[in-house]
Amino acid sequence: MVIDSILSWAPLVLSVVQLLLAWVLWSMRQEFVRRVDCGRERDGMAKCHIDLAHRVAAAEADIGNMPRPAAWSKMQVAMEEVRGSNKVLLAKLEGQSEILKRIEHPVQLLMEHHLKGDK
Repeated sequence: MVIDSILSWAPLVLSVVQLLLAWVLWSMRQEFVRRVDCGRERDGMAKCHIDLAHRVAAAEADIGNMPRPAAWSKMQVAMEEVRGSNKVLLAKLEGQSEILKRIEHPVQLLMEHHLKGDK
C-alpha cells in the first residue's frame, strides 16, 4: 500500500523536480555568459588594450623627450634675464618717446617754414 501511494505520487513529484531542475538551469544560463558573448567581449577588450598600450607608449616617449629639471631651471633663469632686458628696453623706449616729443614741435615749425617758403 505504501508503495502504491508512492507510485501514484511519483509522476507528480518527478514533474515538480524536473521543473525545479529546469528552472535552476535556466537561472544559471541567465547568470553565466555564453562562450560566443565572452569571446566577442574578450576581442573587444584586447583591441582596447592594444590601443591603450600604444597611447601609453606615446605618452612615455613624450615624457622622455621633456627637459630634465636642471634644464627647466636654466630655462627659467634665461626667461628672467629676458624679462629684465625687456624692462630695460621699455625704459629706453619711454625715454626716447620723451625726446621725440621735445623735438617734434621744432621740426614741425621748420617743415612749415620750408613748405611756405620765405615770405
